Amino acid sequence: MDGAQETQLYCLADPTYYDTPGRLPDRESRYLLDLDEPPEGWRREQRGLWTALRPAGGHLPEQGWKLHVSAAQDCAERTLAVVARICVARRVAFKFLRSPAALRVANGKFMGRGSSGKFIAVYPATDAEFLSLAEELADALDGFPGPYVLTDLRIGNAPVYARYGAFVELWCQDEAGRPVPALREPSGALVPDRREPVFRLPGWVEPPAALRPHLAAREAAAGDLPYRIVEVLQFSNAGGIYVAERHGTGERVVLREARPYAGLDGAGADALTRLRREQWALERLAGLECVPRLHEVRTVWEHTFLVQEHIEGVQLFAEAIRRYPLVHQNCTAEQRAEYTRWVGGVVDGLAEALGALHARGVRFGDLHPANVVLRPDGSVVLVDFEYAAELDDRRVPVAGAAGQHVPPGLDGAEADRYLLWGTWLMLLMPVMELADCDPGKLPALERRAREWFGLGPEEGPARPSAVARVESASERRGRELLDGPSPGPVRRELIAGIHAGATPDRPDRLFPGDVAGFADGGTGVAHGAAGVLYALHRAGADWPQEYADWLVAAVRRRADRPGTGGLYDGPLGIALALARIGRAEAAEELLERTRTARPAREVGLFGGRSGSALARLRLADALDSPRELAHALDDARELASVLRGEPVPGLAEPAAAGLLYGLAGIALLHLRLYRRTGERWLLDSGRTALEQAVARCVRVPDGSMQVLEAGRRLAYLDRGSSGIALVLREYLEHGELPGGEAFLADVRKVCAPGFIREPGLFRGRVGLTLSLDRLGGAPAREAVLGQVRRLQWHLVARPEGLLVPGMRLRRFSADLHTGAAGVLLALCGLEGERGEERADVLDLLTLG
Repeated sequence: MDGAQETQLYCLADPTYYDTPGRLPDRESRYLLDLDEPPEGWRREQRGLWTALRPAGGHLPEQGWKLHVSAAQDCAERTLAVVARICVARRVAFKFLRSPAALRVANGKFMGRGSSGKFIAVYPATDAEFLSLAEELADALDGFPGPYVLTDLRIGNAPVYARYGAFVELWCQDEAGRPVPALREPSGALVPDRREPVFRLPGWVEPPAALRPHLAAREAAAGDLPYRIVEVLQFSNAGGIYVAERHGTGERVVLREARPYAGLDGAGADALTRLRREQWALERLAGLECVPRLHEVRTVWEHTFLVQEHIEGVQLFAEAIRRYPLVHQNCTAEQRAEYTRWVGGVVDGLAEALGALHARGVRFGDLHPANVVLRPDGSVVLVDFEYAAELDDRRVPVAGAAGQHVPPGLDGAEADRYLLWGTWLMLLMPVMELADCDPGKLPALERRAREWFGLGPEEGPARPSAVARVESASERRGRELLDGPSPGPVRRELIAGIHAGATPDRPDRLFPGDVAGFADGGTGVAHGAAGVLYALHRAGADWPQEYADWLVAAVRRRADRPGTGGLYDGPLGIALALARIGRAEAAEELLERTRTARPAREVGLFGGRSGSALARLRLADALDSPRELAHALDDARELASVLRGEPVPGLAEPAAAGLLYGLAGIALLHLRLYRRTGERWLLDSGRTALEQAVARCVRVPDGSMQVLEAGRRLAYLDRGSSGIALVLREYLEHGELPGGEAFLADVRKVCAPGFIREPGLFRGRVGLTLSLDRLGGAPAREAVLGQVRRLQWHLVARPEGLLVPGMRLRRFSADLHTGAAGVLLALCGLEGERGEERADVLDLLTLG
């Protein structure tokens, strides 16, 4: 699942914070088997979206052959009744998705393909029971509809599937040293339980003879398309989108794959339903230059493919990113004017295209920059007609991208015109997702767009009447706070907002944060309680001791997860945070648990060896543990060997340059160890790491230096040049690096652009502002204050306090990496802590 899909999945349960789909508000619609008393002699457990039923006194083996059953929406409850009757009669444990809403989520467009289609899971105790039960379920459910379970082997013609996997929760470390679900080999060793969307058996497992006919049927069912796939544009639970070439002619086409009963949207429509809508629209609109030509629709095996014209050109979203001028610190009026003219031409073309659709009685229903292709001549082509409908058809929902949802009551052509206005504003101010956090931001975003680009009130598409004319009360309050003479009131309101979001009664998280926080039980430094408590501590804020108690209890509950991680994503970083907030005993306990874990394979600060070593260095002082200092030096020696190009078993080569994931983080570790020990080789190694990091930077047209990584130019603290510059600045206090001062001066040029998409510490505005403050000296102070004032673009003032939109701006976050704790920590660094001398910025960022 890619990041955008995962983010959408975690937006379903709560309109304010990212939250696990298991907290979906579906109590009123749950299946009776979830609500009624369990059968006599059975016990029921709830876990996320799943309800498990187990016979009392029963014992599950660690692993074995399991069965999955899928179901179409309209027959799910009947399917569940059949499976439950058979399993209860046989006293076989099973679990099921608890409601139709849960099934829509688990089988939705945004769910990972590794779990696709799974509605019921059945856990036979023996191989013989598995085979017998597979046959009985296949007979009882023969002909029932349901999506294909991609990870499993289908049994007969029923929606019944088999897979060998874990029954209980076991954990091991993968090749990178991260904790992952595990299986036990015959030797007793734990190995990763692979869950890719393809049927695959562990190497030591031989399929029973009874499964061989089903394996043969699976091989025989595969069909052929008369096309060769040359590029995958997208994979989702609904199917794939591919660029392909026709056999024989080499003609390029786009294949849009639809899996029946899978990829459900919010209205319950599956991928095939949406593909048929697209087919209808392309047939109705045939001959229009702004619409791809339909070649054919073909079914292969169980999947249907719509084959359409491949449009030569570039996606509007990508072209807008390439052209957008406000990301440059010294953007000129002419550059803004040139971009405005380009946007105007694109929007005029879109208005003409929509007019052509409306003339044929079709509403597009899903206009946003990712659904528009620009031909080389600049003309527009609309793509993705899954939500197209007759102009007067109110049954098909209007889609709209994040932040561009059509208000209730707008239909047909009016809905398309609203989306046209939203697309225009998105091209000028690409933070429209903020409207999902606070709809009152829309008028403010339009006002700022007109100010920045010099547009008069009549220029651009007409503002829809559904959009408010004046900014919201929360927007006014945020502006008052951030325009004030001191960040002090902002800090107080941020702390209040963090407290307001705290949930010490929940076991899975204490503070709301990024979706990544759920992977470590809400405990980590980057996205969990450890980082938030550290920021509150550095800000001098009070908090209830139950917060620290929650963190201690949560890490104890996860004692079975192996690994050391790095500074921000593993137990060593959490131990350091616990030591910083006065819980030394808990820190020592957690540190002891890492003794036998295999160290991380990656090298970075975030989740790798330099991060774990830096945590050990600081724990050595905090807990008076010389052994940790020795460990840190051992890791530093191995990292120094890697920098020299020498292979080190169990340690990867640096794949990145920046502070959190690559060379700059290695340099910081060596510099801090040099400060601690005075050993010269550490300073030399730090210099080597910095030379290699600087070598991965390029000069961009505005004269700034940025990291070049995977074709992207990066400046943010996490991967970009600003993080490298902060470490280099420290190195220059101890040694010389030719061109070092010039590099710092060139990085300053990228730390105060007019537009920054996110507010956060490591990948947003406050991180760059903190860098500007430390790299720029006194003359930069006014620019720093200007960047702080621009936080009002993002922050939302509510009665309970200031809230900070997190990664991708879809929901609020309190965490250190993306949310309020990171903004709070940066403001502490900008004005000094409690009136004291300003902290060392790298200490501040790395729990020093």
